[in-house]
Amino acid sequence: MPADRKPMRFAHSEGHTDVCYDEKGDFLLTCGSDGDVRIYKDFDDSDPESVRAGDNVTVLVVKNKKIVTASDNSVQAFTFPEGSPDGILTRFTAPVNHICFNQSGTVLAAGASDFNIKVVAVADGSQKVLKGHEAPVLSVTMDPKDQYIASSSCDGTVKIWKLEDQTCVTTLSILPKVNDARISKTLCRLAWQPGNGKYVAVPVDKIVKLYEQDTWRNVFNLDNDGHSELVSIVSWSPCGNYIASASINGEMFIWKVSSQMVIERINHEGGQTICGLVWNPKGNKEIAYTDNQVKTSNGPVTANDSMDDSLMVSAMDGDSDDEQLIVGKKKQETSPMLG
Repeated sequence: MPADRKPMRFAHSEGHTDVCYDEKGDFLLTCGSDGDVRIYKDFDDSDPESVRAGDNVTVLVVKNKKIVTASDNSVQAFTFPEGSPDGILTRFTAPVNHICFNQSGTVLAAGASDFNIKVVAVADGSQKVLKGHEAPVLSVTMDPKDQYIASSSCDGTVKIWKLEDQTCVTTLSILPKVNDARISKTLCRLAWQPGNGKYVAVPVDKIVKLYEQDTWRNVFNLDNDGHSELVSIVSWSPCGNYIASASINGEMFIWKVSSQMVIERINHEGGQTICGLVWNPKGNKEIAYTDNQVKTSNGPVTANDSMDDSLMVSAMDGDSDDEQLIVGKKKQETSPMLG
């Protein structure tokens, strides 16, 4: 979707980036392989707060006034919005590839290239270790009722773990196998449906597979007139009625789950791999995404979608020469497909 462009501004240097919102949806945060976390008060913030978080920050989340980042082999916390160091939550013997909070922010899960998943109680630092993957862990997600964790791995599987006793209740052999997360073609960012947690969505090949909680059956797929390349990330809307999916060639689709149809398509103008994709927790009005191109500096792109009345798209893109961000917005007419 075309976007009117605003003046450029500074972003991260080239390399992998990630993006998230604070839990109120008022701040946008980014991190990058330059080791910095940036805190934007809004999309027009030309002077974001910058926090040094390590040599290479691969992922970040925010909850309960804490910023939690994965940098190399450690998961560490910072105060939010000040950005002051607030301790190390856990360490691994290999790089951390993904982290996630439970809904209340009391428990954090992290998966790493040492094949392990650690579940950490934020209050006292107590930990549980989930062992069973035979290759690096790519992604983790917790169901909204704190019963299960789903994980994806380079060993070609998605595993469902029961939090109460740390047992693996099922293994789905649905992914390609590789021996190193750095050469995996996708991030395989799977996601649990908010609210009742009925479904867990998994990006597999060029489609999104939906698995039903408890039976763990593949009940349906999102594939009708879908992606032309591998899907790397899926993200549920806060209401649980929509899924945003992103592919390695820069395609971003918004699906209405009840109809299993694409209702909006957003294409990265450079066809670059999307490495971060999140909805604003305020509602179905905004998504942000980051690209991942070694020769291009990275920045977030947002798409605003009220679903029931109008669609707004704003874009931020990177420029490899001067590490700038482009910010743009465009208001669209009501679409009869949205709702």
